[in-house]
Amino acid sequence: MGVSSGSTTRAARLRWSAAGAAAFVVLYALHRVLQGAGAASSDPAAVAEWIDSARGLLLASELVLGAALLTCFVFIAPLVVVLREDGAPVTATAVALSGGVFIAMGLVSSALETALYASTGAEPVQVVVLDGLQARVPNVLAAAALAACLAPAFLQRRLAWRWVGIASLVAAAAFVLGFASGVVGSAPESGGSVFGVVAFVVWLALVSVALFASAARAGRSAD
Repeated sequence: MGVSSGSTTRAARLRWSAAGAAAFVVLYALHRVLQGAGAASSDPAAVAEWIDSARGLLLASELVLGAALLTCFVFIAPLVVVLREDGAPVTATAVALSGGVFIAMGLVSSALETALYASTGAEPVQVVVLDGLQARVPNVLAAAALAACLAPAFLQRRLAWRWVGIASLVAAAAFVLGFASGVVGSAPESGGSVFGVVAFVVWLALVSVALFASAARAGRSAD
């Protein structure tokens, strides 16, 4: 009875975590779609013109991003509990910390983007500063930390499919390279940035599917 009850609880927590990750993937992808291709150039006049022409969609994209960041709590919190109960306190702590940093970086980035998109008749200097700051927030480094910290949970077979752990390490390495490119490059919002967004969405979608598979396995154990 105790083992069955424990497996049922584990399955429920994993399903919540998987649903949170899936919701983030959908909402974050929608956030990026609403933002569109961005300004034609980094020239303040071009950025201001782009914002004026798409202000409604841009502000809507920030609302969607806020909702996406809230779903991260649903993704991270139950997963941390599962990992602790599996006897992996270090991995659980690392996932909790990296997840918290990821959410915090997202909130900082969203605040800067909202300030940029909501500004009407801003001076060119203000546009340059806000545009430059929001592009340099190290979201990709936070994503790298989250992917790297989550990898051991799959590599140690505490969750489904060991290869997802390997994919997480590869994704983390790619994100770190993207961060380095953004630091030394003059245009962090580039084609490489788009590739990084796609890589992140695909990676987290794989994690969500793997968590659903883990939940299904735990559910079968309960039965």
